[in-house]
Amino acid sequence: MVTRRGVALVFVLWLLVLLGAAATEVAAHVRAEGRVVTTLETRTIGRYAAESGILMATAAIESRLDSTTAPGDRVTALRDPELRRSLAEVALGDARFGVAIVDLNARLDLNRTDERTLRNLFSEFTSPARAEAIVTALKRESLSRLAELARVPGMDDSLALAVAPYVTVWGDGLVDVNAAPAPVLAAVPGIGSATAAAIVAQRDGGHVFGSTDDLRSAEQANAPTSGPGEAGAVVSPLLTLSPTRLLLVSRGWQPGQPLTHEIQAVYLVLGHWLVLQQWEEHDR
Repeated sequence: MVTRRGVALVFVLWLLVLLGAAATEVAAHVRAEGRVVTTLETRTIGRYAAESGILMATAAIESRLDSTTAPGDRVTALRDPELRRSLAEVALGDARFGVAIVDLNARLDLNRTDERTLRNLFSEFTSPARAEAIVTALKRESLSRLAELARVPGMDDSLALAVAPYVTVWGDGLVDVNAAPAPVLAAVPGIGSATAAAIVAQRDGGHVFGSTDDLRSAEQANAPTSGPGEAGAVVSPLLTLSPTRLLLVSRGWQPGQPLTHEIQAVYLVLGHWLVLQQWEEHDR
């Protein structure tokens, strides 16, 4: 009788151990599934918040474009700090989103810009021979993403990082005089570094170039210091006075959660409308 009770007790103890292990396993699965559900919920909230940011930004931009006609007024409207402040961080229920507006015409498009202009740009950061080799490789095979630049023959990580702020793969080949930094302007045939510096200096002083005649004033002011071939910037077919391509980068997130959803949307500026050209999204 004692033996049977001892066996029964051992059996019960083993059963309790097995039940405890099963309970622990179930609890682990429940926690894992809970994390999956939380991640999916956070991703969904972030995605819809980011989409809301794109919609709000396009509506705000189109409203400003609709109220302007002259290129100079358009530049001033899109440069308005209030526009960017209003999109910097917006509450949407339990979510948040923030949108950055990037003028793609402030950069040179690696696929659409002519070889001479690209060589000029790369030569500002490396030797002419290396610049020539890089541009030759770029024209042999176009890039679909800017991250591919570092893998182009002749490039390395440090050079790619140095050039990255001045290039894109989503532009249309035009350069915005009212937004492009000096290295981009200097790369445009007919401008040169001295005239580019003069243009940027006028912009920094609050001036907006509203016409080619207006741009000619910067060129004439720099004429005494311009080198050979630096005349005629105002007739360059590469130049535009206002953006024709805009990149909207919208990030949506849920406060307290590490996951952020990002949407990158490229728009063609057509009159006072924005026409979608490219759409990419991913989690961060």
